[in-house]
Amino acid sequence: MHAGTGTPTGTKRATSALWFNDGSWWGNLWDTASSDFHIFRFDAGTGSWVDTGVATETRASTHHDVLWDGSTLYVASYRFVNDGLPAEPGFPTAMRRYSYDSARKTYSLMDTTKVNDERVEALTIDKDSTGRVWATWQQGNRIYLNATGTDGRYWGKPFAHPASLSPEGLSNVSVDDTSAVIAFDGNKIGVMWSRQVGDALDGRYWSYHVDGTSDTDWTTPVAAVLGQNSGDDHINLKRLGSSGGRVFAAIKTSFTAASEPLIQLLALDSATATWSAHTIATVAECPNRMVVMIDESTQMLRTFATYPKPGGTTDAGVCTSTGGAIYEKSTPLDTIDFSTAPKTPRVVDADQYVHNVTSTKQNLNSATQGTANSGALVLADVNATSRYWHFYDSSVGSGGAGPAPTDTTVAPTPDAARPAW
Repeated sequence: MHAGTGTPTGTKRATSALWFNDGSWWGNLWDTASSDFHIFRFDAGTGSWVDTGVATETRASTHHDVLWDGSTLYVASYRFVNDGLPAEPGFPTAMRRYSYDSARKTYSLMDTTKVNDERVEALTIDKDSTGRVWATWQQGNRIYLNATGTDGRYWGKPFAHPASLSPEGLSNVSVDDTSAVIAFDGNKIGVMWSRQVGDALDGRYWSYHVDGTSDTDWTTPVAAVLGQNSGDDHINLKRLGSSGGRVFAAIKTSFTAASEPLIQLLALDSATATWSAHTIATVAECPNRMVVMIDESTQMLRTFATYPKPGGTTDAGVCTSTGGAIYEKSTPLDTIDFSTAPKTPRVVDADQYVHNVTSTKQNLNSATQGTANSGALVLADVNATSRYWHFYDSSVGSGGAGPAPTDTTVAPTPDAARPAW
């Protein structure tokens, strides 16, 4: 359970709460007994979560973005503001780094540093080829960035994306816009953000920085999609391989007509540096809060999102922003087409709404990313009962109905030493 904190898996889908390491899935989950967040290990045999006792954040009502780079675990945690509220100073974002002992199968806190001093709607991190960790968020109606040194530890001074100073002001955004950052193509870090200010330049923008150049040296933003209502503040980014130039973004729009796309998959063509847009689900399907995952073994894109609950359950078919059930839609990487993809229920609570699905930044079943034979694991939240639910698919690929979703009730263990902040 997560009684004592709200929306522990985040709300804007930019962040990740899970990772795969040393043959096991791990998660950053709330521990009710000690009233803080801990590292938990997923026991695939029993379908349960085991508390390791290692604390990652003592503050309730925080959201987190978790990055595992193969040797070090990074956990960025921040106080969050709700929709329509501006960033608020005086609430530092922390990044904690953990080492991993494979013999003991435990994590140990290395250090804690401050990313910024703002309470924000969403903040994400990723690591470039030189060892620098980057972060992005929206503050003061601008897209902000910060980065560590090559030690991946100490942060510099936050700065607005330089496009805010251009005549078009493409990184000048509304109070409800968000951004996300991702490393790609072997030597680049990219940032994507929504722009909803109510003019002809509204859309979803993309810009990148070449590793080793000046922090403020970013490419001129290009619109992955353009036009009023084509953007919203929900986004989830993935890349194909650690050195590949292909990037995928699951995004939400603000369209309202039944036949228009409400969630889309944007795909970056590395050869032409252009984006294509593919409808995952229309307004009529009432989807919300989506993530995309790449299954490298089968070359499939697997998307998970909230849709109205299926028939035969309480409030079946009700379209509400409160939640519903988590469904999967999948498509081949090289022929993206969700129009005929089956919509398969993955997490359903017969009596309550499930929402806010999350998973890992890593690709599934990837030899290069250390997730070979990982299967797939997603985690979601039932706010009404303060319960986690998860769906675990041990098979490689996306075929079949898969195993049943599980109500994840976290069993508390004695409190562990808490990292200071």
